[in-house]
Amino acid sequence: MAPKKRALRVLLFSHNPDYVDRYRRLIKKARKDLQVFVCKKRGEIARYISRADIIFSGHTFPLEFIAKAKRLRWIQSMSAGVENFVRAQSLPSDVILTRVEGVFGPIMAEYVIGYLLAITQNMKAVFENQKRRLWQSFLVGSLRSKTVGMMGLGSIGAYVAYKIHLLGAEVIGFDEQAKKLPYVKREYSGPELEEFLKLADFVVVTMPLTSATRGLLGEKEFAMMKNTAVLINISRGPIVHEKALLRALKQRKIAGAVLDVFEKEPLPANHEYWQLDNLVITPHIAGPSIPEDIAPIFLENLKRLEEGKPLRGVVDRKRGF
Repeated sequence: MAPKKRALRVLLFSHNPDYVDRYRRLIKKARKDLQVFVCKKRGEIARYISRADIIFSGHTFPLEFIAKAKRLRWIQSMSAGVENFVRAQSLPSDVILTRVEGVFGPIMAEYVIGYLLAITQNMKAVFENQKRRLWQSFLVGSLRSKTVGMMGLGSIGAYVAYKIHLLGAEVIGFDEQAKKLPYVKREYSGPELEEFLKLADFVVVTMPLTSATRGLLGEKEFAMMKNTAVLINISRGPIVHEKALLRALKQRKIAGAVLDVFEKEPLPANHEYWQLDNLVITPHIAGPSIPEDIAPIFLENLKRLEEGKPLRGVVDRKRGF
């Protein structure tokens, strides 16, 4: 009689304690045989990491523990961005790294469209006038007369572009790989960045953070943009050079920005961004990793791992995504 296989051991970590408990319930409901190490604090990771076959976590996982994961076979990220795991030098090359695909587009499209409409409909004036009990007519804009430039046409960017197109805006795209999307009027790449930026009334960043995209938008690029343009970044903070953006906003080289991501998170209370009246700050909420959305992806990939099938969302660690 063949010996019974040992159940796989999963280290589950999230900086959100409520999410950890929800993930655990969803996983254990589907797979009672799994041994799940639920970690809410760094000390708990230290206790279990050497016994884990699998890490199921997001971009806040402390990388210093990777070197102690001697049994590790696979990391499933809870997010689309995986730059934290990619840069972990102690991660062996034979460990599979997978990211979430096909989940965040719809909810991130709602975020982007919400702010596009808030800006074109001048909702800031609406709220201010209501507080002052002031009846004052003013003209509003329309997305139908705007060009929205999508920087990044992966699964998230493509979905956001499609939804914006349905509202009547002209959509252009910038990506290193041609996607030939029918709802994107023209796609640009590489040396065409200047032409792309000059045309856009809104620049929406949905690119992954890699060595090629880090600091991609800086002083020179903001000078290329219209002084009426608005930047919306829902990807990763370091893609935008913070000091350059700060100067561009202060000097009104661009009209404004909506930022959900930053070089350092949480954004420090003394950061100059908080003082700007042409900047909207949100606390990394554009694409939440909702357990009920993400757990099924983990469970499907787990089944594939056990059956020796290719996993979905495998990351090319050389490219960074």
